[in-house]
Amino acid sequence: MNPLSKAYYMLRLLGPRVIALRAGVYWNKASGRTRRVFRRRPWETLSLAQVTVPGTPVDPAEYARFKLHQAPPFLFPLGSPPVIPDEIRKARHDRQPPLTERLALIEQDRCVYFFRTPSPSPVDWYHNPIDDLRSPPEKHWYEIPDYMPTQGDMRMMWEPSRAAWAIDLARARPHGHAIDAGRLLWRWVDAWMSACPPFLGFQWKCGQESSIRLLAIVIGAWSLADDPATTPERWVQLARLAWATGYRVFHHIDYAVSQKNNHALSEAMGLMLIAQLFPELRAAPRWDAVGRRVLAQETLRQTYDDGSYVQQSMNYQRVMLQVCMTGLRLAELAERPLEPRVYERLGRCVEFLFEMTDRRSGRCPNYGNNDGALPLPLSECDFTDFRPALQAAHYLVHRKRLLPPGPWDEDLLWLFGKAALAAPTLPPRWPGPAAFSSGGYYTLHGRESWAMVRCHTWRDRPAHYDQLHVDLWWRGQNVAQDCGTYHYYDPKRRDVERYFKSAIAHNLVEIDGRDPLVLASRYLWLPWPRGRATRFDCAERDRGDPALTPRDAAVGVFEGEHHDYLRRPWRTLVRRALIVLPGDVWVIVDDVLARGERRATLRWHLADAPFETDAAAARLRLNTPAGPFSLTVAGWPDAPADFAVVRGRDEPGRVQGFAAPYFGERLPIPVVEADFAGRGPQRLISVFGPGEPATVAMSAAHEAHAQDWDICHGGTCWRLRLGPCRRGAGSLLLAASSSPAAQPID
Repeated sequence: MNPLSKAYYMLRLLGPRVIALRAGVYWNKASGRTRRVFRRRPWETLSLAQVTVPGTPVDPAEYARFKLHQAPPFLFPLGSPPVIPDEIRKARHDRQPPLTERLALIEQDRCVYFFRTPSPSPVDWYHNPIDDLRSPPEKHWYEIPDYMPTQGDMRMMWEPSRAAWAIDLARARPHGHAIDAGRLLWRWVDAWMSACPPFLGFQWKCGQESSIRLLAIVIGAWSLADDPATTPERWVQLARLAWATGYRVFHHIDYAVSQKNNHALSEAMGLMLIAQLFPELRAAPRWDAVGRRVLAQETLRQTYDDGSYVQQSMNYQRVMLQVCMTGLRLAELAERPLEPRVYERLGRCVEFLFEMTDRRSGRCPNYGNNDGALPLPLSECDFTDFRPALQAAHYLVHRKRLLPPGPWDEDLLWLFGKAALAAPTLPPRWPGPAAFSSGGYYTLHGRESWAMVRCHTWRDRPAHYDQLHVDLWWRGQNVAQDCGTYHYYDPKRRDVERYFKSAIAHNLVEIDGRDPLVLASRYLWLPWPRGRATRFDCAERDRGDPALTPRDAAVGVFEGEHHDYLRRPWRTLVRRALIVLPGDVWVIVDDVLARGERRATLRWHLADAPFETDAAAARLRLNTPAGPFSLTVAGWPDAPADFAVVRGRDEPGRVQGFAAPYFGERLPIPVVEADFAGRGPQRLISVFGPGEPATVAMSAAHEAHAQDWDICHGGTCWRLRLGPCRRGAGSLLLAASSSPAAQPID
């Protein structure tokens, strides 16, 4: 894309306000103001007399007594972390490595990357051990580029500094681990502060990272306030860290606001946290006012009215909920709660995430950017389990528990105290068919399965190209999945980096082997995707136990189209229908409405399980731990020209068959690639279902160009009457019947 086109799209799509905010940031840097504001300030030069209001004790011993007497209200009383009840401590946990092993790693000065991978060696705050690269410690943060080949991915550099180790040490004693947690906490904090003086080095480059780091360290310090290792000198150090964090955030928060994402929310929460726990700081009232204003303003600005989130990512939706929940909780403790409409909007966000959560596993589609962020790792639930955040955020809004008791209640306990565990629990209900039209998310449900499809005209910047992507779940397994993110920046493998955000890593149809949009930066496709949902029909169902819900008379249907290939050179409209039939049979119909020779490639990224294929019949059976689940692909006017399964292909420029369930972890998965070549229009049919593969065949074509397709699966046959495969046609699904002789159901 040429610079003029890029500038045009950015101005039109991002808006003049964002461009002006960003321009102001660049002007401050160019003019030298950023250098003057963030001049070097060694820790020892930050005296209490300099940063606190007159009358605050400046002697370390007196200041420590002052803080213990002040004891501002926090999530739990100073020095009294929650008592973890046996039903939580002894519950089945799936976080790996478990707390016992993580504490042993902390003793060795090692951390866990992205809640999954232990560091291979003791932490060096300027070393990226995953890529074996380094960042320069002597430079000011604003002098260091985001992306340097000698440094590698920024998230690898920041992960140890997010201080999940501090939260583990806070939880150690409540979980019955006899460990010298106070000594270890301050050893790590001292090491970080010694290596990272204010505003020098990469660890100060992001205000969000600074805020999340301080939150974790404060949880650790508040839990261990009565430990002998929490000396008066450590109280002074903690105040210095709080001041430097607040100063860093306050003087650069306009940049976070210009990003229109979770950064502004995290930084606003950070300012509120500092003002709440260190009100003696001179700037605390100003920081608190800005934090409260930005948190309320950005929560309403960044969340759509249906509860979906501006960043189009399930993990970032959880990040947003956790930082907003913390900020709102701090405001409550200060007896100055934020306005009701902020709570109401967060309530919608909770409901949205609930509908996107697989109830059996607690997991969500790995949709959108997922960089392993989890600001509040307060339980032994796995990183992929969204129930801790759902339970706590729902309680914040409604003062009731959404989910039945479980290990996910530990977040609730730390954030709201033991009274929250006695709160009433809503009657059990399961997610059901739902349409979130403002954000463009739609879900349909079978008896033991469900699917999410995305169809939208983007109002905010897309990071992945995934228009009309379908995520399919069966018996708690993500049988057709989104591949995740893996890395933001891989200087050695740009093809791998691009793969995860491109069309080829999603369950959709690609035309002529090309993405329909241009990747203008690592986080921005241009122009923004355009699409619309044209139909969403679903039968009413019992939201209680789905095993008791009759499904034999229901057909759920979603239909939508996207316009991203309507541009030159393709001039192609893509339509998709998602149809759920009884018996957890899913039919996906893709119409590729081209006017010339086009190659359409349909991809399905599957769960990694043993599989058997019949390429000639375009069938696959996936032998999952919960039983076999199968796929059949058919087409009109021709069957697939090629049907292949790719798993873990790592060739330069031809990467395929990988997923990243955790950031930085690339695992092979089987991917079905079905190629259709010829003149348009073309119709592609995919049928998923438990057991053996279905048989799929077009049985009749009618004068009005409607088509009858017969689908037989597990002893039951269905006839689907599909509308004409052409532009301007109405619904894709005209009728369905349980056998060729049965009366169609409109």
